[in-house]
Amino acid sequence: MTDGLEPMPPKGSSKRSWLAAIISIVIVGAIVGGGLFVASANVQDFLSRFQVEDYDEQAGPSTVLIISPGDTGEDVAKKMVEADIIKSFDAIYRDMLNVDLVIFPGSYEFPTKLSGSAALELLMSGANRLSISTTIPEGLGVAQIVPRLSEDLGLSIAELEQGIADQLSRIPVEAPSIEGFLFPATYSFDPNPDAGEVIKAMVDRMEQELLKYEIPLADSLPTLTLASMVASEGRFKEDLFKISRVFLNRLDIGMALQSDQTVKYRYEGNLESFQEGLRDTESLFNTFSNSGLPIGPITNPGSLAIEAALRPAEGAWLYFVAINLDTGETVFSETLREHEIAAEVYRQWLRDSPDYD
Repeated sequence: MTDGLEPMPPKGSSKRSWLAAIISIVIVGAIVGGGLFVASANVQDFLSRFQVEDYDEQAGPSTVLIISPGDTGEDVAKKMVEADIIKSFDAIYRDMLNVDLVIFPGSYEFPTKLSGSAALELLMSGANRLSISTTIPEGLGVAQIVPRLSEDLGLSIAELEQGIADQLSRIPVEAPSIEGFLFPATYSFDPNPDAGEVIKAMVDRMEQELLKYEIPLADSLPTLTLASMVASEGRFKEDLFKISRVFLNRLDIGMALQSDQTVKYRYEGNLESFQEGLRDTESLFNTFSNSGLPIGPITNPGSLAIEAALRPAEGAWLYFVAINLDTGETVFSETLREHEIAAEVYRQWLRDSPDYD
């Protein structure tokens, strides 16, 4: 019999429906939970791609990084990773792209296990670059320069002599040696420099100096010869320009230059050896017996002596003499009579200074 109402569920069906619902919730929850777990793992993997491996502990032992000519920031970053200076490429490279980084070839000492920022800061400062240096004063001859280079740079005399031989093709063909072509200055090199590179750097620097006056290296022998004499004779700046004028005035009238220093270049030593040098009239460095400039430079002149040779002071002097070897005071004279008076002052100073060496 029907009365329009839905039939009542059988007894016990209500409990089964609730149980099914609960089981469904558990299953769905398990599925969702598993999905969340999988999703979480994927997110961690995704985020790890943006996490940079970097050192943050105490720095380790030092190592030397060699940056070669042409190395890019990428090359340097890779070398740092290989040397264990930094932990990963990205620890430094992305920051390299955001700074004005200029990379200079050379040898650099870095602690290992640095943070990328610390390594970049040190690289940009350049304070950790390794170098050795030597200072060559103006007026030294090759005979004094080579031993100094050997001692300062740890190079053998034979290596330096070979370096000199390799540069002879660059200097004037009429030059008797490389004397005069090694510019006096302070030079810095990477550790364990090549002797050929050292000598080349000195000749290059002389070439640069001469080009200021538009003088090619191949045409520089007269200039450097005169400049070397000026450097060897004078002590004070203003005297150098006067000494240059004395020599040029003598050259203009065909008068012998009569420079003691040119004789001493071949006969250095005591008075007896100097007198022997004066008697050696065949020597092309003897400016007493030969007119004109000597055959080549007698020292290696610097900027001031070269300038003095090219831009001498104005004056009619033909003579000069240092009247006090302690102070370097020098008298310039136009006539022989004036010069003889000054020379006697010098001789009296010698008599009053018997202990002067």
